[in-house]
Amino acid sequence: MDEQKDFFSDNHTQLLNIAYTAKIIAWIVLVIYTLVGMGTFFIEQTNQMYSMGLPNSYLFFSDMLSKNPIYALSLIAKILSIFLNGIIYFLILKAISLGLNMIVETDINYREIKKEPGVK
Repeated sequence: MDEQKDFFSDNHTQLLNIAYTAKIIAWIVLVIYTLVGMGTFFIEQTNQMYSMGLPNSYLFFSDMLSKNPIYALSLIAKILSIFLNGIIYFLILKAISLGLNMIVETDINYREIKKEPGVK
């Protein structure tokens, strides 16, 4: 354990904690945006069901989508927009995590090179 304390400084540990947190949050964000994207479809279906006042509106909703392609395309665009936002946030958080890990590894490598005798 003392060897690890000597190997990582407090700044390294702090950066690694931030990187780990960003990695975990990235997966949480991806799951949440996926659920929101799927929920958007069901919300639209429910809204159409109550506007029609029909109990078996799932069949009517699919019929309505096939008969009204502009509405179907707008719904697909809305859902894809939500998914793409989630993917973008996921990639940004993963990049932050990987970038911080690279900074720590690079700093440790340069510190090891400086400790070797005969190297400036």
